[in-house]
Amino acid sequence: MFSFLKKKKGPYAQTSTADWQDQWRSLVPPECRNVPVTVDGVSIEAYVLVNHFAMMLQDGLLMEASFFDVCEHFQRAGYHVIWLMRCTQDVYNGYLKRAGERNGSTRWVWKSPTTNFGRWISDNREASILIQHTELPAGDIRDCDAPVLGRVTWATSDDDTKMVPGRTEFQTLPLPATPKQLLRWLNGESLRSISERN
Repeated sequence: MFSFLKKKKGPYAQTSTADWQDQWRSLVPPECRNVPVTVDGVSIEAYVLVNHFAMMLQDGLLMEASFFDVCEHFQRAGYHVIWLMRCTQDVYNGYLKRAGERNGSTRWVWKSPTTNFGRWISDNREASILIQHTELPAGDIRDCDAPVLGRVTWATSDDDTKMVPGRTEFQTLPLPATPKQLLRWLNGESLRSISERN
């Protein structure tokens, strides 16, 4: 009823994938960007490789089957994998919605998921999934305190046997929440220490 009164959203304009990736890579020195890691003669390039972290950047939530293979590759080389996904367009278009907050965590509902997010999450402590739910501000993100990130702690789908389920829910914690906090984590500070200092 009265649907004609609803204001239509304009098209969502965000930076190109390449510009977005460059912005996140700028957190670290040039020698830590686009670094190949070779295991058993196979090389895969990490967008960011610093200390014991290999960070991958993905524009959107859609996950290819190779996700697990890439994670295993870096883990076999001794790295903790951080997979950072830009989801700002999904949030803007209503496919990814906040379903409540409690004790600092946020529950999300993914409407019409395109892959089974619930199957990505396990008790594997050597991989972390970060979602970027808010646009990055302009400028040097090394000093950015804008809360644009959430770290996924659990996910569930209505049918974990299907590659494309009907519904998916997941939870994020706001640590690291800002590019500045992520940089501190990459540089060796523990999440607990970062939490206590903020």
